[in-house]
Amino acid sequence: MTTFHSVIYGIIYGFSQFLPISADAHAAFLPALLGWPTLPVPLLGALSLSGFLALFIYFRHDWASLISSILQVIIFRRRPTSIDERLPIFILLACLPLVMAWYYLHDLISGLPWTPTLLALTFIALGAPLWFLDSYSRKNKTMSDWNWTDSLLIGLAQTTMLIPGAGFQTGAMTASLSRNYNREAAAKFSFFLGLPILGVLSIAQLRGLDLHASVPAPDLSWTSFWIASFVCFFSSLLAIGGLMKNIQRNKNFRQYSAYRLLLGVAVIGVTWYRSR
Repeated sequence: MTTFHSVIYGIIYGFSQFLPISADAHAAFLPALLGWPTLPVPLLGALSLSGFLALFIYFRHDWASLISSILQVIIFRRRPTSIDERLPIFILLACLPLVMAWYYLHDLISGLPWTPTLLALTFIALGAPLWFLDSYSRKNKTMSDWNWTDSLLIGLAQTTMLIPGAGFQTGAMTASLSRNYNREAAAKFSFFLGLPILGVLSIAQLRGLDLHASVPAPDLSWTSFWIASFVCFFSSLLAIGGLMKNIQRNKNFRQYSAYRLLLGVAVIGVTWYRSR
């Protein structure tokens, strides 16, 4: 993998993992369409870690408030009442279905024959509910309205990220809109869920990385590894900031569903043409 390949992967992964357009799908489409090398696991881990750091830094004030609030609840042994005191509990609750689904279903789902055509169909199909709910949900709930039921339902929807082509943002945003949360609340809660998810992915994918080895992975230099990581970090910051600013300008999520449709159709068309 050349430095050029790793930089492009870093840019695309940084943007696609924080928009409801699936980073995993893009990482699979590039090798299928352009014949590029697939992302090695250590580089995937580095890109996940870059996203984790970007997410933590962008929402650093929110994280400081949430951590401080939950620590006060634990130290003083009082019942959580404010949204900052309850939100960390809701985030953990929403992560439980994903943990269970990963344990029981990950090997089964990953073992299926995910051809580019099947991946593209999944990519398109999972974007359709986002389009519909963004158009027709009431969107009259805010961050202060989160509760146990909504958190659990969003967590169940989050398990769709195990399906290649879904992305960890898509299920959470779609389910949040189905519970009538406004776009800002849907986006922020899905970002908050992303921090523990990316943290666990980073640990799992970087577990075998040897910093003293001559290369981080076969056909991947340390230069490409670190450059891709930095590029992904800044791309992630731009993606998060861009999405939040678009929401403040009252932009909708339907553009991402349209993008999924166009890219999915393009992948299917190219795959069909090559198979003739």
